[in-house]
Amino acid sequence: WLSALESTKWLQHLSMLLKSALLVVHAVDRDQRPVLVHCSDGWDRTPQIVALAKLLLDPYYRTTEGFQVLVETEWLDFGHKFADRCGHGENSDDLNERCPVFLQWLDCVHQLQRQFPCSFEFNEAFLVKLVQHTYSCLFGTFLCNNAKER
Repeated sequence: WLSALESTKWLQHLSMLLKSALLVVHAVDRDQRPVLVHCSDGWDRTPQIVALAKLLLDPYYRTTEGFQVLVETEWLDFGHKFADRCGHGENSDDLNERCPVFLQWLDCVHQLQRQFPCSFEFNEAFLVKLVQHTYSCLFGTFLCNNAKER
């Protein structure tokens, strides 16, 4: 099982996301510098890194209400392509569009939560429920690629 996990490079992706978010945090907090985050197309790595940095910088985002605001602003309002990345939309047959970007971010949040459990108002069960409903299609929140479609 561990070999199969290693072959996916999942943990390397999480490590790079956390390192990138820490670069942003150090620039903003320690060096008092403004930061512009924009990765290749801007759809995937950008919200991952920015949302992680906000989570690390501001304890408000580690509350249940703040986490909801963070997901709404950095993922939903930003226009993350949930339909394409989760396989919910018209392009669900296009495997090149599928990518567990939001799931990777939630896993990074989980890793931080495991290291600093007293810093979060919510627990692992909350994150698991969020993952389940990202893919369950029970709610319209994660079905579409942008606010207009929703």
